[in-house]
Amino acid sequence: MYKSATLVDNDIVDLTKVDATITQELKDIHSVNINLVHEFKEYTFGDRLKKSKIELGLSVSEVAKLCNITNSVISGYECNRYYPTKEVLNLLSSKFDIEYLCMDGYTKLVYNFDIFLDRLKLWITKNNYTREEAAKKIGVSSSLFRYWFNGGIISISTYSQIYINLDKYDLFA
Repeated sequence: MYKSATLVDNDIVDLTKVDATITQELKDIHSVNINLVHEFKEYTFGDRLKKSKIELGLSVSEVAKLCNITNSVISGYECNRYYPTKEVLNLLSSKFDIEYLCMDGYTKLVYNFDIFLDRLKLWITKNNYTREEAAKKIGVSSSLFRYWFNGGIISISTYSQIYINLDKYDLFA
């Protein structure tokens, strides 16, 4: 075994002793508390998904595998470029607190779309509206209205356009 030494300020320094000192100093540091979770915002579904994923110690790949989608789609959710379908939200609910993830906005409406449709039907009946009249009041076409009642889901762009009307008529689930 070779002994390490170097010349510092015209003195020979035994590096094994320096290494031992540094190693002991590192051992003396008991813990470093790095808390990344508190750095995340919680304004959107993507923010909450990212925070929850880290709290659960999951990787993007693990979440993608859980949902049978690609890593890039999960990353898109976290960056608020994409929004999940009801099927993906149902899959996420097996590992995540779905009430927290979908606490407001578009994902809450998507996750609770059946409840939204029930409220919409009740509102139509209560006010004696035809579906065409109701669609006009909300600000969508009657064909889009039919699409919803036949199993289709609201798009993010439509949601953004009619949000105020949904709130005005208290139709959020």
